Amino acid sequence: MKAFVLPLVAFAGLVTGLAPSTEEAENARIEPPAGAIVVDATGDYDGSYLTVSEGMESLDVTTTEVQTIFVMPGVYKEQVLIPALAGALVLQGSTRDARSYEDNEVTITQAKAQKDLPAHVTKGRNDLTSTMRFKASNVTVYNLNIANTAGNVGQAVAATVDGTDYGFYGCNFTGYQDTLYANKGRQLYAQSYISGAIDFIFGSKATAWFESCDIESFGRGCITANGRSTEENPSFYVFNDAKVFGAGAKGSAYLGRPWRPFARVVFQNSELDDIINPAGWSAWDAASSTEDVYFREFNNTGDGAATDDRVEFSLELKKPVPMTEILGEDFESEWWVDTDYL
Repeated sequence: MKAFVLPLVAFAGLVTGLAPSTEEAENARIEPPAGAIVVDATGDYDGSYLTVSEGMESLDVTTTEVQTIFVMPGVYKEQVLIPALAGALVLQGSTRDARSYEDNEVTITQAKAQKDLPAHVTKGRNDLTSTMRFKASNVTVYNLNIANTAGNVGQAVAATVDGTDYGFYGCNFTGYQDTLYANKGRQLYAQSYISGAIDFIFGSKATAWFESCDIESFGRGCITANGRSTEENPSFYVFNDAKVFGAGAKGSAYLGRPWRPFARVVFQNSELDDIINPAGWSAWDAASSTEDVYFREFNNTGDGAATDDRVEFSLELKKPVPMTEILGEDFESEWWVDTDYL
């Protein structure tokens, strides 16, 4: 006899006595789409892989077709490598509402920090601590919680993004120092959450747009550390409609500091609470020049948004930075950009 299995959304309605709304049902992502590689920590789903890494290893690296990995609910304690691929990739975590990170049901986590690496390993040390290491290009990631739980012990990365054309939607990045290594290529983060304390959004060459993201500071330090090293380097971080907040002391956090001399970061149309220091931005150290730094703000609100006491190497813009400047003139028509989140 073939068993009849109710979808989880319907089952939840029976348990609570309340059927999910049409809108909730439409935005739930709890069943793998046809043809997807399925990861299930319980092993209950027929033909599934037990770990995200096993799912990644099953990808066809030569096909130009779009491949999909669907991750069932659970906590996956592992480091994951997303390899270079000939085609595009969709990575979807189970959620009851794909529109934000708040209902995510998948967490990928571990606790490696640079202090745990052998001393003779001198290259790629940030990357080697990463919970998820993204090396492919043309990738969309939905509704994953990606965490590095090492804590206040030095550099410990949750996600390294080293490819190009990445869209992260409804994702949650949690760490303490160097949480998100947004390092290369075009990147879009939308309706997502990023937390940390020290330089927790950093990288060298990426052009990254952060749309309607919640940015939480856990302690004294800087949110961004952009590593644009030359005037020709394209790197540029723009935060638009962000909510910047934290439970730390008033004035204990800064919007950023320049990891390299030509660092370029803008916060615009965003809400900054009083965790942001009146100076707004910080120098890397007492010896480093800020002459070529590009730190700008536009139309921000909140108790941390006043610009009267900002450092002299930051300025206010007269108009906002358009998305086209970061992602390209035709970004809305590109496969990896999901305009439903913009």
